[in-house]
Amino acid sequence: MAELKVYLSEELDKRFRKLAMSIYGYGRGSLSEAAVDALTKWCDRQEARKSDQQQKDEPSHSNSDPVMRAEERPGIVSLGKGENSSSALPIS
Repeated sequence: MAELKVYLSEELDKRFRKLAMSIYGYGRGSLSEAAVDALTKWCDRQEARKSDQQQKDEPSHSNSDPVMRAEERPGIVSLGKGENSSSALPIS
């Protein structure tokens, strides 16, 4: 097990100790249990936030690649360079 030394304000120390002991009991290890619970939840929240941010920051492949955009919209055909609308569909 690792040991972590933290510095808290007097107010936060009192709040933490009071709540930890009311939830985990007044026996040995209750502060450690509460601290592990608090730190685990904090880490989970930060990792989820980081994951969400990374997903937002990833460029969308469909917006950057014209071939991918065309594949996502198969019903839409654009004319190539040098073609005009009259040569695209033969008239009989």
